[in-house]
Amino acid sequence: MHRAALPISSALIALICAVCVFAGAAGPAARASQSDREYVANLATGRVIVCVTRDAVLVGAVGEKSEAGAHPPLFVPLNGGHVAVLLGAVEWIELSSGKPPVRLDAELAEVAARGAHATEFSEPNEAGDIEGLGIAFLERIRAVAAKLHHPLDLKSDEPIVQVVVAGYEKDYGPEAWLLSYRVQQRELKDDYWDTLVQRPSYEQLYPPEKGEPRTLIEVRYPPEIKGPTLLQLLGENDQRLVPIRSSDPKVAQAAQEIFDGASNKAASDPATVFVRGAITATITPDNKPALAILREGDKFDWVISPPETFQKAADDKREPGAPTLRGPHHQ
Repeated sequence: MHRAALPISSALIALICAVCVFAGAAGPAARASQSDREYVANLATGRVIVCVTRDAVLVGAVGEKSEAGAHPPLFVPLNGGHVAVLLGAVEWIELSSGKPPVRLDAELAEVAARGAHATEFSEPNEAGDIEGLGIAFLERIRAVAAKLHHPLDLKSDEPIVQVVVAGYEKDYGPEAWLLSYRVQQRELKDDYWDTLVQRPSYEQLYPPEKGEPRTLIEVRYPPEIKGPTLLQLLGENDQRLVPIRSSDPKVAQAAQEIFDGASNKAASDPATVFVRGAITATITPDNKPALAILREGDKFDWVISPPETFQKAADDKREPGAPTLRGPHHQ
């Protein structure tokens, strides 16, 4: 079943800022004191773009480095022909402790390497793979966020971390999901708060509902990032895209199929040329793009390697007939 989108906003940037002030050189989020310790969370900000073609899934990302210490969206190759891209508070630093930062992309890579699926938190008749990964990763995020003991200026629907997961599922086809982790707090005593990251929500980005267009998917973090989406630029016939579309008739055809809402009919090679060219032509020189291509049979390659990534986790086995969140797959 396709789930409706939930809004996100810049209030997340105020998540840790609310307890004190911006961390300055230490990072774009802010410091929180606890027992003479201060905690800093650095954000991964930018745009994630997913394009499902006839025989491949393209997953691209562009960073939006507005503050010192900010990261681009972080890629983590997963088991079974999937890739995850992390956004939000992805790096946690305990100041003056001598401890290395906690990197959530490393935590997710470890979860994936263990082949985590359903856990004791899973409910009957729910997904074994996507949800299992989400719940296993939840425990890693909870362990870090539990160190925050000040009230946070965060709405109930504002995520602390988001994860785009895309790729191929055997006997199902291409898929893309958005996992959003939100925070709940309660005051235990005077100005001392308990911070709990809630179970993630799961939004199916692809395949869309029957009859909906199949085209470029774009996730922004935070949503206040200005500028049109890549799909809007394509529709406006932006002059930066014209040379790419006119470079080859097959590329022009793929671009048109993407715009027409039939990206799943576009051949992967010309579609890759278009998406790669469109991303690189519409960013500033200081932004570092990344682009991965995934094909059936657990085939993963970098078209543009990201500045930071983890090695692909060991292959896992999904139990036949395991329950799933996925709705019917429409070709």
